[in-house]
Amino acid sequence: MNRSRSQKSIKAIQNFYFALLSICLMLIWLSAVNVGEVDAEAKLKANIPDLCYDCHKELKKDLSAKYVHFLFKDGKCITCHNSHVSTIKGLMNDDINSICLSCHENLRDLIRKGIVHPALKESSCTGCHNAHSSEYNYILIGEEKTLCRNCHEKLKEQFEKPHACVPFKEGKCSECHNSHASTEEGLLLSSSNKLCQKCHPPRCRAGEVSISTMVKDSDCTSCHTGHSSRTKGLPGPYGHTDFLIRNCEKCHNPITANAKITTRLEGQALCFSCHKKEDSKYKYIDNDVHVKNVKNPCNICHDYHGSRKKNLTKNEKKICNGCHESTEKRTASMEKALKTVRCAPVRDRKCFECHIPMHSDRPFNYRDAEDLMCARCHESQHKITHPIGATVIDPRNGKPVTCTSCHSMHSAMAEFLLTADRNRALCVQCHKM
Repeated sequence: MNRSRSQKSIKAIQNFYFALLSICLMLIWLSAVNVGEVDAEAKLKANIPDLCYDCHKELKKDLSAKYVHFLFKDGKCITCHNSHVSTIKGLMNDDINSICLSCHENLRDLIRKGIVHPALKESSCTGCHNAHSSEYNYILIGEEKTLCRNCHEKLKEQFEKPHACVPFKEGKCSECHNSHASTEEGLLLSSSNKLCQKCHPPRCRAGEVSISTMVKDSDCTSCHTGHSSRTKGLPGPYGHTDFLIRNCEKCHNPITANAKITTRLEGQALCFSCHKKEDSKYKYIDNDVHVKNVKNPCNICHDYHGSRKKNLTKNEKKICNGCHESTEKRTASMEKALKTVRCAPVRDRKCFECHIPMHSDRPFNYRDAEDLMCARCHESQHKITHPIGATVIDPRNGKPVTCTSCHSMHSAMAEFLLTADRNRALCVQCHKM
């Protein structure tokens, strides 16, 4: 019995030392591997970037360009590229925008808080910039004004107008606009009032009377275009006819120096002196929750002098987000998850393309019947759509199937702004398999 116990004890000791020996051998092997790795790195044929230039000889000449990206100039190739493999073209370490924003922190913070340039949303930084070097400032792939005009085609005709803002005339877009993101409408570098007065103080007149002191704190773009006009002073581009022809007394009492500017009639009465309230498009104005107890509901959404839009509407995002903060947060989260949102009114926050408060009694103040409204842009999809209409009932809620039965403009979870994946998750909600 004692002999058997003694043999078991000896075997246990042997097993312990065998395990200890195994651990020691493993540590020695790992140490050798690490030494080998260091050794391997030390035995590169040449230092980076010279090793890279052995194959990429054509890139070396880019170092002599007028503007050179500092990482490329310093030969830090592996900051952006993986020297072996990658799932991204160009052997990038990550998607291009993420790489760029990892250094450009000020832009990253601005993009989180501000309005993002659609070009950046839909493309990558290299859509406008060369990652290595360029003959153009900001290492752009072409001349600044040419790049901007490639997308903003409507601006081309404005260069033909006789009166223009100097930076616009010279094609220096970035003197007024941030090409990435901004907290200001139109991606302006600062409020229009501050931006315009950097070059010139207000010189506004009503007839022969100066009103500069009365408007010095106003939004310049409520009366003027920042680009060009056929009229001196750049009024517009759109506006009330009488404003554009300087017939101020159509709405105002006679204007005198150093006196308060007043209107002939108060509130909405002034607007309805021309725009007849009996017109069907104004019939919901008094009952709309958006303008309850407001003296002049027209001024909530419309500029009364000049505007960048034909219907003289203001910046929808600023107006709507004042109350609909939760909707904006949901939309921003959706954009982050889906990365690309191709619905232009949603992407560009053009709320009035779909919603017209005070002019519609439809749900959510829709501009038209929901399906017809969507069909304005989605003509082909409307022809081959899933059955919709009054005779097609959604089993989930017992209501007629519409576009928003499957799509969400602000809270989509899948591509095509669908509320769920169309391969199965969405369909099985109604079609029980």
